[in-house]
Amino acid sequence: MNSIEINSPTDALTLALMLSVTAETEELAQECLGHAQTIAATLTPKEVDICTKAAEVALQLQEEATQ
Repeated sequence: MNSIEINSPTDALTLALMLSVTAETEELAQECLGHAQTIAATLTPKEVDICTKAAEVALQLQEEATQ
């Protein structure tokens, strides 16, 4: 991943979700999920849904770029 600028809680949630999927160990994945849950608790359900979808799309694009 390149340099990422986090400007909002939604940016942070999207990144935490992405990192939880791409983490090298289960321990790191769980840590990222914990951060994601903490951030998600401050957002509306709609914002969480948008972040989840954004993370899914970003991960798909990242996967396609490495193929």
